[in-house]
Amino acid sequence: MVDSAVIRARARWPRVIFAVSTVPAAMNGQPGGLAVRRKEAEDAAAALGAEMRFFDVGDYPLREAPEVVDRLVHVYREVAPTVVLTHTLADPYNGDHPAAARMALQARVLAQAIGYGAPGEPLGAPPVFFFEPHQPEQCDFRPDVLLDITPVFARKRKAMECLPAQEHMWEYYTDLAKRRGVQLRRNVGPNLGLPHNTMGEAYVRLYPQVTGVLS
Repeated sequence: MVDSAVIRARARWPRVIFAVSTVPAAMNGQPGGLAVRRKEAEDAAAALGAEMRFFDVGDYPLREAPEVVDRLVHVYREVAPTVVLTHTLADPYNGDHPAAARMALQARVLAQAIGYGAPGEPLGAPPVFFFEPHQPEQCDFRPDVLLDITPVFARKRKAMECLPAQEHMWEYYTDLAKRRGVQLRRNVGPNLGLPHNTMGEAYVRLYPQVTGVLS
């Protein structure tokens, strides 16, 4: 759906990029359907303060291909992301999601390679986070990061409401944010003064955190 981490990132870094395989195929049979869905996606990105890069490589199925990975490498080199968000590597309900994640991870590694033939400097090591899927239990999703999104949740909701084709998901992800907010409060302890209406998001971090201090 829509991740509030994008809004928080927008406050810290000048650019936030969505690399999108394609506009979803759900409305392909309707007059102007693709144009409608593309406009919805652009409106949602604008609500978050993000840019969209449409790859237009199809979905259902999204086919993994070297040329798609290469385009992603070029985006990595151009943008030099500080954080990468992608789908989980397991999703028995939608094979496009793990396919997108595999290509995102492969492109990240290639963008780091000095000898890879793409413009720009080799990429550093931006941390990768898997955002929560719709069916977390079936996708082996065991979160180890909880993000407090309370200050930006209204913008997340506004972005979700730019996607009327997914109206059935608006309340689901609102309720999920409430549940993750409860878990967030429980995991920071009672002394930080977090409000009872704290909203949260859950993530899985792929690579180890590198730090000089345990915290």
